[in-house]
Amino acid sequence: MNIILAEAVWNFGNFLVVILMIRVIMSWIPFNPDGVLGKIFGILSAFTEPFVSPIRRLIQRSPLGGPGMMIDFSPMLAFLAIRLITTLLANFLRNM
Repeated sequence: MNIILAEAVWNFGNFLVVILMIRVIMSWIPFNPDGVLGKIFGILSAFTEPFVSPIRRLIQRSPLGGPGMMIDFSPMLAFLAIRLITTLLANFLRNM
């Protein structure tokens, strides 16, 4: 049972990482917000924003960030946090 739960956690982490990567790539492409790509981007943002926005707020409050920051590093840090948490949790569940 623990192995199934560990695999579910790992697969959910992979799902979040893929959605986050697609969101990042789509943010580089100009598209009509009212079109199909705009709606897809909105759905992807709805899934990933709970993971990205807290990190973005922390970066903006830090001495390295600020409102004028040109590159948003929060998706990269969210990617690393998701990977770290899912790896630790999956390994814990497997060894339990």
